[in-house]
Amino acid sequence: MQPSRGLISAFKGICHLVTFLILVQAMLAGMFISGEEIDAVDVHEMVANTMFIVIVIQLVLAFLVRDWSRFGLWIWVILLLVMTIAQTGLGYAGRDESLPVAMHVPLGVFMFGFAMLISVMASIEDRLPKRE
Repeated sequence: MQPSRGLISAFKGICHLVTFLILVQAMLAGMFISGEEIDAVDVHEMVANTMFIVIVIQLVLAFLVRDWSRFGLWIWVILLLVMTIAQTGLGYAGRDESLPVAMHVPLGVFMFGFAMLISVMASIEDRLPKRE
């Protein structure tokens, strides 16, 4: 059974929101790593916690629209959620040690590309030829 257009639109919108939140995270990280805005680390933490909740909602929506997606986007979102959990752990561990921070930054870059890919796939899904 095909999901409603409203669910599909909500899923696409939340995909774009997640990508935007990851971009905001990178900007906040740059602000406090550069030393320009030390307090940005607190906002970075709040956005990370919010992002976790938003990605859980994204996963629920991805599951609800799974019959619409030819890309199996719900699997991609599960992987993004796993990366988010690892990223959060590395972020907290990085308060005491430098190795987690060294892993936290490139994982964040990878997550941005991964979220962007999910957004693009969700956006082009309707433009693909209809299934037989």
